Amino acid sequence: MPDTTPATPENQPYDLSNPQVLLAWQRNHLANERTFLAWCRTGLALFGFSFVIERFDFFIRQIQGVPMFEGMAKKHLHTEEITLSTFGVGVLVMVVATWRFWYIRRCINTGAKTFSAIPDIVFTAAVVGIILGLFTVFWHLIVQ
Repeated sequence: MPDTTPATPENQPYDLSNPQVLLAWQRNHLANERTFLAWCRTGLALFGFSFVIERFDFFIRQIQGVPMFEGMAKKHLHTEEITLSTFGVGVLVMVVATWRFWYIRRCINTGAKTFSAIPDIVFTAAVVGIILGLFTVFWHLIVQ
């Protein structure tokens, strides 16, 4: 929700009448928006990747039925779990990006000097989880 309170000297930690301060304040907001959009692109890429995984599984199942490839192993690739987890992480990235955008925006507007690293840690943990999940599925495919 946008901040609709009028900027007065009492509630504004910056002197926005100074052009240099105003430009720095605007640069901070624009950098926050660029970061938000980068996180959104990452979430959308994870959505797309989940669909690619599902289509690849469909392709492998179709090719297993072709007589020319009868010798091909008829293993179940367990891509449903990877697809759903990748899609879920994409949703999580979008939610965390939105929360982080509004959090940083509030910090910029109030003049806070420190920011939380929790969104970055959550994102990193999600990516590591996807990599471990892919490794586990491929490990089961090789061992079986």
